[in-house]
Amino acid sequence: MNKFKELRLQDISNGALSNTVNEVEPTLDLTSPALKVLNSFTSKDPVRAHHDLSIVDALKQTSSRCSDFILVVDNDEKLIGITSSADLQSSKIMILAQRLNLHRNEVTLQHVMTPLSSLAGVSLQSISYACIGDALQTMEHQGMMFLLVTSAEHEICGLISAREIAKKLHIPVNINPIANGFSEVLQQVDHPH
Repeated sequence: MNKFKELRLQDISNGALSNTVNEVEPTLDLTSPALKVLNSFTSKDPVRAHHDLSIVDALKQTSSRCSDFILVVDNDEKLIGITSSADLQSSKIMILAQRLNLHRNEVTLQHVMTPLSSLAGVSLQSISYACIGDALQTMEHQGMMFLLVTSAEHEICGLISAREIAKKLHIPVNINPIANGFSEVLQQVDHPH
């Protein structure tokens, strides 16, 4: 220990505390950088669950991990879809359970997820130059609640959630899914969002 030096001590008998700094998060608006609402998978591991997990168990996972979404994976751990905690608690679950002739507890993530084929991605580079309004405009125009973000290697490295934007900016977000085929049109007519 002879290569270290002893620090000089000071008298602390008065016990005075310095003023603590309250770090206030800057207010976000639609012109704020889109990176401010990016859920980066490289800085925080997202909640993942298998497609056959019941929505009841999935809700427990989102609550315990304080997450607004779940990445749905298949048996090979490959991403196949996404669902939000709001969807897991919505009235759509009961309608879906009745249509599938299942009890609510039998409805799984595969039944309620937005499949990967119905989502789109943008590059991290594009997001780094975009504002929140750009991301939201893209999601509204495409009818998507989630916008996936890809790395330079074309791997999904994060996502932006329309619900999270609405919550953080205290604004209404009204995104209507766009049907990609006749069966989806019938489903939208039968069970509108």
